[in-house]
Amino acid sequence: MDRRRFFALSAFAVVGLTLAPALQPAFGATKLEEEVQKRLGVQLSQIKEVEDIKLTAPTIAESGANVPITVESTIPVDRVERLWIFVDKNPVPWIADVSFTPMNGQVFFSTRIKMGETSNVRAILKLKDGSYVMATREVKVTAGGCG
Repeated sequence: MDRRRFFALSAFAVVGLTLAPALQPAFGATKLEEEVQKRLGVQLSQIKEVEDIKLTAPTIAESGANVPITVESTIPVDRVERLWIFVDKNPVPWIADVSFTPMNGQVFFSTRIKMGETSNVRAILKLKDGSYVMATREVKVTAGGCG
């Protein structure tokens, strides 16, 4: 292999490796979008954010291995069917799936989750009319807890 050909192939490889991650969203859905489609049967872009859901989580979590979150809603529990919690950048974005009945009294769920890195946490409610609503909150993680 001559020197010109080596430099041409090297330049082509560098450009390809540089552009490949930037082109990924244009060609395929992210893990979160795939997981939401698989679990809920709707696309993430079809779910609207509302202020009726209160997602409480720390702004900065020192350890991603133990992040406390709480989901509350002012929507009456008899109008809510299920709750899903997702973390955008976890290796498996799906965290929890909770069903509600009128015997719960209110929409309230509190737990601790693992997060691999700084990411958005999403709480998605399915209402009994078939629509979906969500709340999102960013949590900055200083030390990841997924590995």
